[in-house]
Amino acid sequence: MKKLTLYMTACLCLSMILCCKKALQPEKDITSLTIINALPGNRLMWADFSNKPADQFNSAGLMLYYGLYDPSSRLSVRAREQKLNFYKYPFVKGDQSLYQLTLNPKEGDINTLFVTGTQSQPEHFVVNMKPPYYKVTDSLVGLRFVHLSAGSAPVQVKVSGQGLTTAITTNNLAYKGITQYLPIPASSKIGNLLIEFIDQASGQLVASYPLNDVGGTITDNPWRYRNYTFALKGLPGAANVADAVDVFKINDY
Repeated sequence: MKKLTLYMTACLCLSMILCCKKALQPEKDITSLTIINALPGNRLMWADFSNKPADQFNSAGLMLYYGLYDPSSRLSVRAREQKLNFYKYPFVKGDQSLYQLTLNPKEGDINTLFVTGTQSQPEHFVVNMKPPYYKVTDSLVGLRFVHLSAGSAPVQVKVSGQGLTTAITTNNLAYKGITQYLPIPASSKIGNLLIEFIDQASGQLVASYPLNDVGGTITDNPWRYRNYTFALKGLPGAANVADAVDVFKINDY
């Protein structure tokens, strides 16, 4: 009886080990997809993977806010070809999609899907870029910049402020262009920084975004060792203030 009990206990332990090992194995055919709504004209837009009519939507869809990053917009999806439809929200029965596209992400990729353009001509592009990793001794923050303002001229992006010996710039960023992640110092010597999008030809300021206390010594410093994307959105000369050219922040890894 004692031997039987020991045998059963050993089998149970082995079964638990195998189950845990299986659970710890990464799921295959999965890719990361972040969807960014930079299409002016709709404060809310609904993304749907089901390819069903609007009146058959379910909770599997995704609400996208214009010009605003939401953590729920970062998805884990199957690495295979799939259709994606975008609808204005709230929607009514019989609504046609604003835009349709087909994705074919690869396993293990880190993708960002930018939906931009205008109401009459929506468009998109996908960027596959892995954010850099920073060691504790680096004291850096990674910043990249993307131009999502249809109709706006190419811009220079300038990062300057307290503690930077020289301004960090990138030139001729055209519509639908995106930079690599730029390593920006975030040590305790760095204070408030300012990101400026400047018209490349005229030198006039287009839009700006302040970064407060980048080198702060607080434990939960939101900048150090992290990566962010700053996007230029909106339409030049827009009648609606909500559609005016501006900058918004996207939290990356």
